[in-house]
Amino acid sequence: MLVPKQREKDKPPIIAVSMTDDDMNELEVLLKEGEFANRSDLVRHAIQALMSEHRRIESVKGVVTAVVIALYYKKGQGHNISAVQHEYRDVISATVHSHTSDGSCLEVMIITAKADVVRDFLKKLRAQKKVLKVEVSLIGGTK
Repeated sequence: MLVPKQREKDKPPIIAVSMTDDDMNELEVLLKEGEFANRSDLVRHAIQALMSEHRRIESVKGVVTAVVIALYYKKGQGHNISAVQHEYRDVISATVHSHTSDGSCLEVMIITAKADVVRDFLKKLRAQKKVLKVEVSLIGGTK
């Protein structure tokens, strides 16, 4: 959870972010490789990429085809990916399920529907507790 800290006027807010040790280790590798000047730059870049994707998804109108890749943690179950897929079965044209080398599951889905239906699908998918990552490619629609 992002928590803004107290700040002086004219200074950007400082936020604290919690993450797993594995994520922190990967972040440190990116810093050592020199891709980013510091952690703040790296986090700002990631947030900007997320906001750009969000704006793109929110702005599309009409009928759109989305290729959705969802990575989720299989151990312990409780992810409800299947329930979301069943709810949208009339607009999902294809799915592929695969296991990753680290024991997670990967689901690739192709969905064609009105943009608001695709947005609802993505929101429900991302809301699942064990979903680690959702990537989306949009085809069609209008802005």
